[in-house]
Amino acid sequence: MNLDLGGDFLNLLAPEYPEVLVRRYRLLRKIYYAAPIGRRTLAAYFLVGERMLRRDVDVLREQGLLMVEPRGISLTPFGETVLLAVMPYLKSFLGLTVMEEKLLKLLKVKRVIVVPGDLENDEVVLLEMGRAAARVLRECLVEGMVLAVSGGTSCAAVADMLPAAPGPPGIVVVPARGGLGEVADYQANTIAVQVAQKMNARYRQLYLPDSLSQATLQVLLQEKEIKEVIALINSARILLHGIGTAEEMARFRGAGRKEMERLARLGAVGEVFGDFYNCRGEIVERIPSLGFYLEELVKKVHNVIVVAGGKRKARAIVAVAGNHSRDLLVLDEGAAGEILKLYGAGEDSLFSPGSSSPPPGV
Repeated sequence: MNLDLGGDFLNLLAPEYPEVLVRRYRLLRKIYYAAPIGRRTLAAYFLVGERMLRRDVDVLREQGLLMVEPRGISLTPFGETVLLAVMPYLKSFLGLTVMEEKLLKLLKVKRVIVVPGDLENDEVVLLEMGRAAARVLRECLVEGMVLAVSGGTSCAAVADMLPAAPGPPGIVVVPARGGLGEVADYQANTIAVQVAQKMNARYRQLYLPDSLSQATLQVLLQEKEIKEVIALINSARILLHGIGTAEEMARFRGAGRKEMERLARLGAVGEVFGDFYNCRGEIVERIPSLGFYLEELVKKVHNVIVVAGGKRKARAIVAVAGNHSRDLLVLDEGAAGEILKLYGAGEDSLFSPGSSSPPPGV
């Protein structure tokens, strides 16, 4: 039976079924990432009363999915197995596979993975995106290759969720660009080290700010160590990067009010590696920097993995992934739905705020 059609029949027979399914899935997912966690903390997180939460916890415990102990609630090994196994069915049931197919036709991407939920409303969605991208990254690894990673919260989530296991021998991990002055955990150098350590690989770092004058860049490029790292970056076989909104990234780079207004007049909506793009994917502003430039990627990199999410990034994702070839795009349901709306193919979802029948409680 077609799963979507089956979902329609389930809605007729038991209208509450989708709501219960989503609610309990979100509960299991939160516990998976935060265990051990107490009932009170869970109730506050999902904005529900402890009595309502206790009902779901008791049902899942009786099914052998949860352990309730004095130190908090955790998933059993069986619970973890069920959580991971239910994902493909849940995606089909919620229409996320249909969203992925539509995005494949609309964007210049070879593969799309849509994670349930909206990271702007649920912080664990970012970790789920990181886990999905980390799984694909592992599949792409090749002996002796160079992996370049950018900074930002999305790539940091990939590093966090990457399983600690040796990769193929001879891998070198490098930052794709210099630093932006972000929180240390989100710096490309930090992420490169974390990824390398989890894979038991080597790493090289680029201890330079991302925004430098052209004259300063030319001087620095004569330094032997910097030249070696840049050469490694330019030989990368895999690139992992995020996408920023133009406004957010301009602010990170210290842009003043006049510069922000100028970018707005130019129609800048997204930023990658110091290049600011309008909705048509045209570069409207470039900040000289050490490392990759976007148009070089297709020529030099075998696999480009992009991780970006949140409704506010929809236009930025379209500007980049809709106009420049990518191998894989991992995004959340919030961003995916907003992108489809931009293309006039909007989708409602149980997870999405404002949908026709949002799940109550959790």
